[in-house]
Amino acid sequence: MKTQIKSLFTLVVLLTIITANVEVFAQETDNAQLIMNELTIQQQEMLQNQKKLMKQNRQQLRETLTDAQLALLQDQTQTREQVRKQLRESFSEEQMALVQNQERNMERTRQEFRNSLSEEQRQLLRERVRQMRQARDGGELGAGERIQNERQNRVNQGGN
Repeated sequence: MKTQIKSLFTLVVLLTIITANVEVFAQETDNAQLIMNELTIQQQEMLQNQKKLMKQNRQQLRETLTDAQLALLQDQTQTREQVRKQLRESFSEEQMALVQNQERNMERTRQEFRNSLSEEQRQLLRERVRQMRQARDGGELGAGERIQNERQNRVNQGGN
C-alpha cells in the first residue's frame, strides 16, 4: 500500500513538474525533457493540452478576482500559504465552483495519464524524479528518511 502511495505521489509530482513548466534548475529542465522523450505522442499531447487548459483556467479565475483579492495577492507580509488560504476563503460561490471544476479536471487528467503509462515508463519516471529530487536537495536525506529520523529523535529525547 505504501509503495502504491509513493508511486502515485511520484507520478503526481512528475505531472506537476511537467505541466507547470517548472524551471528551478537547468538539470531538472533537462530531466523533464528526457522524460518527455520517453512518452508516447498521445501522452505528450495529453500533457500539453492539460497545460493549455490550466493556463486558460488560471486566466479565467484571474478575471473574476475583486480588487481586494488582487491586493491580497500582492501582500508581501504573508507567506504564500497564508495568502492562498485567505484568498480561497474570500472566493465567491462562482469562483469556488471554477476552482473545484479545475481541481476535478486535473485529477481526472492525472488519472488518465497514470493509466496510460506502461510499467517501463513508470519505472523510468520514478528514477528520473528521484534523480531530480537528489539534484535539487543536494543529496540531503529524502523526506521519508527525514521523518523517520525526526521520530527517532523524539523517542530518544523522551527516553532521556
